[in-house]
Amino acid sequence: MTADFPAGFFETVPTGQAGAAGLDDAAVAAIRDLYSDLGIDGRVLDLCGAGLDQFDVPPDELVVFDGDPNEPLSYGDDAFDDVLCTGGVGTFTHPRDTFADVARILRPGGRFVCTFTTLLFTEEAVRGWVSTDDAGRVRIVRAYFSLAPAFGPAESDLRTSLSGTGDRLWAVWAAKRR
Repeated sequence: MTADFPAGFFETVPTGQAGAAGLDDAAVAAIRDLYSDLGIDGRVLDLCGAGLDQFDVPPDELVVFDGDPNEPLSYGDDAFDDVLCTGGVGTFTHPRDTFADVARILRPGGRFVCTFTTLLFTEEAVRGWVSTDDAGRVRIVRAYFSLAPAFGPAESDLRTSLSGTGDRLWAVWAAKRR
């Protein structure tokens, strides 16, 4: 993937924000609204362990991933209706592989939904993620989707107020081609 991104982009570096308390109430409400708007349901994989509190109406089955998303996912082909990633996409050191593997485990038409805020809730992230702003991060995730041919065009949206107080929650998602 180095041909698509500058040298050193995927090196992990400290975020300087480790130990943050987590999403504020407005960001959690925005995620709930997003999942409701998208109709997230069925068998759902949560790559970042966010949990059921981020749903107004929980899916039929929520599988919380307990592993490294930079490694191959140990699920069968077409195993999930949707896959969620709350705050973790900035830690992907091999996003082309990760996005391809997510596409493999998604059923046709299933969505991969990545959300993030300005605050970084991990001790480390990739250099390219840490060194840019929210708009740059949206462009990065959209680029990841464009490099995964199994996905259709990505959509993105700011789900909280740009001018209000609190965490700004961004969402970028795409559906697996049928």
